[in-house]
Parts: sequence; C-alpha cells; structure tokens
Amino acid sequence: MQGALLLVDLVGDRVRVAARVRRRSRVLLAAEALPTLARVPEARRRPIPQLAIVGDGLAERETALVTIVNPPYGRMRLSDEDRERFADVLYGHANLYSLFMAAGAANLSEKGVLAALVPTSFTSGLYFHKLRESLSASASLDSVTFVEDRSGVFAGVLQETCLVTFSRRRNRKVTVSRANGSITRVAMTPVPRDGRPWLIPREAADAAIAAAAAKFQLTLEGSGWHASTGPLVWNRRKSDLFNRPSANRTRVLWAADFEEGVIGRHPSRDSLRYLASAGTKDDTVTILREEAVLVQRTTAPEQTRRLIAADLSPEILTEMGGRVVIENHVNVLRPTTATPLLDRATLARLLHTKTMDRLVRCISGSVAVSSYELGSLPLPDAAVLASWAGLAGAELETAVAAAYRSVSNA
Repeated sequence: MQGALLLVDLVGDRVRVAARVRRRSRVLLAAEALPTLARVPEARRRPIPQLAIVGDGLAERETALVTIVNPPYGRMRLSDEDRERFADVLYGHANLYSLFMAAGAANLSEKGVLAALVPTSFTSGLYFHKLRESLSASASLDSVTFVEDRSGVFAGVLQETCLVTFSRRRNRKVTVSRANGSITRVAMTPVPRDGRPWLIPREAADAAIAAAAAKFQLTLEGSGWHASTGPLVWNRRKSDLFNRPSANRTRVLWAADFEEGVIGRHPSRDSLRYLASAGTKDDTVTILREEAVLVQRTTAPEQTRRLIAADLSPEILTEMGGRVVIENHVNVLRPTTATPLLDRATLARLLHTKTMDRLVRCISGSVAVSSYELGSLPLPDAAVLASWAGLAGAELETAVAAAYRSVSNA
C-alpha cells in the first residue's frame, strides 16, 4: 500500500478505517490491513467498501487512536500554505514521508500510537532535525525494527528501512529489533528527547555505547572541530584534471588514498591526480593549505570499518607542496579555535578506534558518513578528552571503550 495512510479509529462501539493517499493518487485497502480488521469483533464489523475513504492523506482530519502509514518517499515542492503548515518540521527541502509522519503524530488522540514504515534517514540527517524535535515533543519513540532483508519487499529501494512506532504515552526506553524473516530483539535504549541524531544500535553489543553516548552533551563540533565535505566534484572539472604535476596544478587527495587510515597514493586515481588552478576566487575554497583530519564520506559495504580517518599532518602537507585539493567523497575536519579540546593527531587516532566506529553505526546504518553526522558525534567532557592526549594503540582503545560504557553502567 505504497503512499497510503491507514487510520484505525476505535470510537465507542464501532471501528472506522480510512485509507487515504496523497493528492491525485489511488488506493485500495490492502491485505496488510486485514490482520488489524480481523481483531474487530464480528458484531462490530462493517463491509469494507463502507469503511474505505480515498482522499488527501495530509488533509486536516479528526484524531485517531492508531495511525499506520507506509508513505511515499521523495522530495516535493510545497505550496506556500503547506510550507507554513509544516514549518515546525521542515528544514530545507520537503520529503514526503516526513510530512506524513508529522501529520500522523499531530493527529493522534490522547492514548494514540503512530506506526510508520520509512527510511532510517530521519533519525540522523540534518534535513530532519526539526522533525526529530517535533516528534520528541509530541510523542515518545516506542520501538524501532530494522528491515534487514529487503529483497522482494522494496523494489529499487536502497535506503536502510525501519518500522518505527511512536506513542503519546511517555516512556523511558525504546525497543530495538531486527526483521529478517523473523523478529530478533537487539536492545533497549533510552528514548531520544531532542533533534540531535538519535543513537539506535543495530547490534546488541553496541547498546552500552549508545546508552552512554546519549548522555554526553559535548559533540565533536562543540570540541572545536568543524566537518565539511571536500569541495572537488571531479566530473564537473574533468578538463582540469591531469596525471602529471606542474606549477599551476595541485595534488588531489581521493578517498581511496587513505583506505588503511594512512595517507598514500592509490594507483587507480593517478590519471586524475592533479587539478589545474581555475585562476579565480574559487581557488581559495578548493585548495586546502592547512593541516586537517580527513574522513571517508562513503565506504564500500565490504569494508570492515565505516569510520576511516587519516591525519593530514604539517609534514605530509609539506611533502605535497603545502597545498592539496580534497574531493567530495571525503570529509574534512578543521579546527574552529586555536586550542580545540582535542589536538589534531589525537583526534585522528580517536576516530580510528573501534568504539568510535561502532558509535557511528548507531547513528547511521548506511555506508555513508555525512559531515553533519560526523560533527554531531557525542564526546565525553573536556577532562576525559584531555586524558586521551598522547595515548595510542591499545591504551587509547581501552580508555575510549571505558568512557563509552561507564555512564550506562553507573
């Protein structure tokens, strides 16, 4: 029932079921609704045609005890009226599924429940932070079930998908599960209460990390490091890319150049190794002349790590001529203050630990790590960060692991 909103309203001695869709769409009450209807006492049942209503799924309506939604995905241009109506949940472009979630939550009755089959991107993406704030204020996240095997279920859908439920009843814990032919319980985690990326473990072993990190107020951005996406979109500047250096060309660093966490030179990118200067003010944005920490923005499914970072130290930068160009499959971390809470080398080592890799997986289930998600990584307080300076290898691994478990065990 793609694009449909199923309302089940238990009122007095009768049950009202309305199947609604977005404008100019059609829907039939699908087989998915039959288990719900089967729970209605036979004496109260009404013929299906009398219960089904076709209309605008986002129209203003009466409250419902249960709202079940499998909304359409994708961006949509809104009218001025709709943009004003959904202003509290919109940031940037409007994604249809987020509007259905907002409308469903807003129209729940006092003891109502919202269930939605949606991409997990709303739990962490920048464009959904106002939706997360709104949902947290109006209803508690009750459960999240990740749909693992999507073959034969969602044709052509690449996003990680989940069945998520919200309740007007205020609760303290979220039930996290996986669906792969059967339902497997993963963990119980704290209910998120704000618009920051929600920490939801995909594995039981990560539950303690997520619970501890959820209580940290400091983020990587707050510690004095800003994350941005590399500015070079190579296929827009094909004619400016060369395989040999010259006076007006700058070496390009690709994500493949530090797959092992150390900056090198992957031979697959050597034909596009140097970028010719444009001779405009764009060069000031494109060319990086200061040390930084680099993080792969997109990893391959077969890679064992999702968080792959490398230290672009002053020494390495000097070897490359004092300047480099970063392509847009790489995130760049640069200090926003002269004295960040973590020095550059320590930050690079921290991002290489197993605990931080697992933490990233609690924020995003995809193979991509956005600059927003990177900057939002929860960190312990300044005193703990200071204690990590100079640590490396097993010592740092142990210290970081302890910090991301001690709060939850306290």
